[in-house]
Amino acid sequence: MKKFLSMLLLFFGLLGLLAWGMDFLITRQFKKMEASPFANWNDIYNTDINADILIMGSSRAYVQFNPRILDSALHISSYNLGMDGRAVESQVIKYHVYRREQKKKPQLILFEVYQGTMDVSNGYQRIQFVPYLNDAYLWRQTHKLEDFSWADAVIPCWRYRNYIQEIKEVIGGTSFYCQPEQKAYKGFCDSDKPWDGSMLARIDTIIYSREPEAVAEVVHFLEECQQEQIQVAFVVAPYYIGATRKIEDLDGWYGMMSAIAKPFDVPILDYTYDSLSYDTAYFYNASHLNRVGAALFTQKLAHDLDSLGLVPKR
Repeated sequence: MKKFLSMLLLFFGLLGLLAWGMDFLITRQFKKMEASPFANWNDIYNTDINADILIMGSSRAYVQFNPRILDSALHISSYNLGMDGRAVESQVIKYHVYRREQKKKPQLILFEVYQGTMDVSNGYQRIQFVPYLNDAYLWRQTHKLEDFSWADAVIPCWRYRNYIQEIKEVIGGTSFYCQPEQKAYKGFCDSDKPWDGSMLARIDTIIYSREPEAVAEVVHFLEECQQEQIQVAFVVAPYYIGATRKIEDLDGWYGMMSAIAKPFDVPILDYTYDSLSYDTAYFYNASHLNRVGAALFTQKLAHDLDSLGLVPKR
């Protein structure tokens, strides 16, 4: 019996060691990645970002707000925390992890808002959190939203059980996340894809999101920033005019955003009807500017921040 138990313990010990080694190698591979969304998290955990201006929002933030242009034009340091396919609660979680890991607080937050901001995330790119679940703080922030169990945080390899194909592709260098065009600069990743209006053509009406929990999340976030004396500005980036005309009750959306912003003295920089919005040459789809459009928009944004006296003092 003793021999059997010893053999059993040895077997599970070797199995645990193998699982730990595999977990280590897989996690190391993700933590070497320079592509979005992993590049963001790797910077947050491993780099002194020292941002004066922090950019938050959805994919409309991370493909349209160019830190290189902001830094050059305003003589500051900026960083883009935009999240593809993620609504406000995920964006705020990412901000909280950023603040916990980074020594310097931002002086200005550019919060990209649009008709989908006040929604709840649907699990898109859930894998972005997985390599970092050994951080107990991140696990606590995400486990209810993303349905992570305690085992995901403590048992080697368990967190990767649903991502076998993605892991094979990442290790083999064939994944979407490994493509050169996905390489991020300070969290920013632009695109030179050609215009595609097929999705817009299939949509008759765009209804803006107004989930109560999302609105409460933004209000609480603004309260935190007010307490820390961090200026926040809402930015409505250009939207192709053909899409804007399909938004139901656009005035109602503006009213909601103004009601949220006003008590906290949050300015709203609105580019909905900017000249860029009328030309598909600047977009790759109805809600995202292409590389040229993003550069022109960021230049305008930098000019307006300067004109409004919102540029942080160094």
